Amino acid sequence: MRERPASRLQKESIPRLPESAPLLQSSILCCLWRVTVRDRIKAVATDLFIAHGIRGLTFGMLAERLGVPRPNIHYYFANKQVLAEEVLNDYAAGVVALYSAIWTVTDLTLPAKFSGSMVAIRERYRRFNPSGSEGRPWGLLTRFQHERDALTPSMLETLKKSGSKLDQCGIIAVRQGVARGELVPGTPQDEVSLLVINAIRFTGALTTKDKTFHLVEEHYRAVCNIIGKAYGTRLYRKALAEQASAGRPAMEEAGAD
Repeated sequence: MRERPASRLQKESIPRLPESAPLLQSSILCCLWRVTVRDRIKAVATDLFIAHGIRGLTFGMLAERLGVPRPNIHYYFANKQVLAEEVLNDYAAGVVALYSAIWTVTDLTLPAKFSGSMVAIRERYRRFNPSGSEGRPWGLLTRFQHERDALTPSMLETLKKSGSKLDQCGIIAVRQGVARGELVPGTPQDEVSLLVINAIRFTGALTTKDKTFHLVEEHYRAVCNIIGKAYGTRLYRKALAEQASAGRPAMEEAGAD
């Protein structure tokens, strides 16, 4: 039977593979399959760790959620501690990247950073609390902070390092606010940074206490307005007005000049 000629598109877009191609392709596919399975295990484990904690999650629970035999999970992760360490590393890196993208960029005003951070936090909160009032845990860092005695030294170090990086986000945001002229030159940056850092780091505690997102919104507004009334300039007030006109979480107009 005569072989049909390949189309021009096929000839131009598909490179000629070496004789070892079948083995090479098989190896690549195998690696991709393993990465995909590993990532899927970690993704599901992240949600279960948030919901049940490191003590509550079991490999049996994870296997049932994934729809795979339990030994399949052990193939990738020897035990729960190894899994938890890798999940926490990935999650902490993601949180730091998210807050860095909001709080340390130079083209956002300080009020815009407060609003952007609150929106990002609300989205993560609503993922685990769709109606807004279930009161379920929604963040892995807060969840594991409450179980510190069950964490490995590596996990404790991850929490410490990620916390330090989040602190830097607040410090940089205030420094940029002064440099941009949103805050007066004599702003006590260490003290104001502490207010911002607390807003960034302790939202989980507020939702745990109130069982809703309401206290987080009140806290963010209060911190933003206090900073503005004490040290904000006309630029700060303008930024607040822009946030309000854009329909973002409202902050009262405030300013020191």
